Amino acid sequence: MTSRLKGVTSPNPRPVVAAAIFDRLPHPSALLCASRSYPEDLRGLFELPGGKVEEGEDPVRGLVREIDEELGCALRIAEPVLTPEGKWWPILNGRVMAVWGCTLADPTQTLTPGASHLELLWTPLDQVMDLPWIPADFPIVQAAINQFSSGKSM
Repeated sequence: MTSRLKGVTSPNPRPVVAAAIFDRLPHPSALLCASRSYPEDLRGLFELPGGKVEEGEDPVRGLVREIDEELGCALRIAEPVLTPEGKWWPILNGRVMAVWGCTLADPTQTLTPGASHLELLWTPLDQVMDLPWIPADFPIVQAAINQFSSGKSM
């Protein structure tokens, strides 16, 4: 398994990885949106599920691990969602985040939020941007929707 981010490096030793989990690819109609349970200043704001990569861990392996820990599911990983410059996304506290478009390996699986999230919502794409997102995630989510609903990916 490779990171699928050839030529992209993170200056942070523990970058963040996240999954833009769509109901289907190609031609998605909904995105899985997760509202934070903590810290208090982010409680109730939405994010893409994921977490921090462990020291020396491949980013894709970290994504698989984090999603299994947070959501108890496996993913089919498509392609990365990068900034217009082809880099990882700047987020909170000087960190960077790598994001991949994904679907559930088992689309019939029921998901329940873990300790990190208050709720998980399958949200129609035309309503996703109406949710209260963590500000740093807003352009990332918009880019993921644009990339995977345009028909150019996959």
